[in-house]
Amino acid sequence: MSFLARIEQFCAAFIERAFAKTFPSDLEPAQIARKLASTMEARTRGEEGHLSAPSRYSVYVSPSDFERLAVHREYLERAWAELLRDLGAKVGVTFEEGDVKVVMAARPTIPPGAIAVELGDPANPVTRFCLRMVEGVPPNGVYSLAGKVRIGRSEESEILLVDPSVSRTHAVVEVESGKPVVRDLGSTNGTFLNGRRIETHSLRDGDELLFGNTRMRVELR
Repeated sequence: MSFLARIEQFCAAFIERAFAKTFPSDLEPAQIARKLASTMEARTRGEEGHLSAPSRYSVYVSPSDFERLAVHREYLERAWAELLRDLGAKVGVTFEEGDVKVVMAARPTIPPGAIAVELGDPANPVTRFCLRMVEGVPPNGVYSLAGKVRIGRSEESEILLVDPSVSRTHAVVEVESGKPVVRDLGSTNGTFLNGRRIETHSLRDGDELLFGNTRMRVELR
């Protein structure tokens, strides 16, 4: 059975158990549960057996829907989080920031009946960055930037570059206060940011980094 099929099978059983009796004539909580599951599936990265997904999700509904659901808010947030937590355990997904948390909030721009699911907590939004390969090996590689990410030819590197012009321990990217910062580690050919050689510099969406002959672009996820 495929990864997506397992998610759908488990999701259907959980929704029936969690919402059918509590909301027999109101399908919106179940629709939100399915939207959360599909968002988790879309954001899951890695290969079978080494899958990871974000653990913070925000559910946005219209002010009128929020007012109607607010009386059940604590129950719903717990049930939605339990769905993702149990789903992760069922299909072998680990969560990147620890335990799962789901928060529901109102957003005036959302019409009644509509649902928006985004990553992060409304009170503490999370900005995620990645490095995407532009020129180099492996082609089309995408690497999440979280914590400390070492870049080089060493097999101990989180981003292993197959490029003889790259030093074994070439550079490191660390996320500080929610923003990625690149630091050259005394590499032979240097680290370049948007065409300029740097030692240490903060990164923004769209920046291009050159490690030897390998070019990578910083992107929001």
